[in-house]
Parts: sequence; C-alpha cells; structure tokens
Amino acid sequence: MTPNEINLLPLISYFDECHEGDLLSFTKWLDKAIYMFHYLPADTFSEVERQNVCHVLMELKEAVLKIKVEQSNFQGV
Repeated sequence: MTPNEINLLPLISYFDECHEGDLLSFTKWLDKAIYMFHYLPADTFSEVERQNVCHVLMELKEAVLKIKVEQSNFQGV
C-alpha cells in the first residue's frame, strides 16, 4: 500500500457486520443522525460546528449512495 492509499477494510467490515452489507440501511441511519443533531440543545455546539458536522455526514451519505449506485450498475441490477 502506498502512502496515498487508504485501507477501507475496517469500513467495509463495519457495513458487513452492522448493516449486513446493506448500504441503504447505513444511509437511513445517517439521515436519522442528521435529523437528531438539530434537536441538541443550542448551546451544545456553535451554529458553524452544527453545520459542519451535518455537512460531513451528508457528504458521507452521498459517497455511500454513489458506491451503491455504481455497485448496482456493475451487477446489472
């Protein structure tokens, strides 16, 4: 593995173990986390921190959905 490569095996193992390989299940949980994040007390995080965390979660969700679409296209589903 070169320094620029990232080992995603732990993440893949997480999907397999916790979501039985169902990436859509994972994205649903991300949606719930984003939704619940907005109901934390206002003084828990600054507005900028709240926006940044939600943005990161949304980007992660989009990346997972992209993987799901590419996987479906590859498998001919």
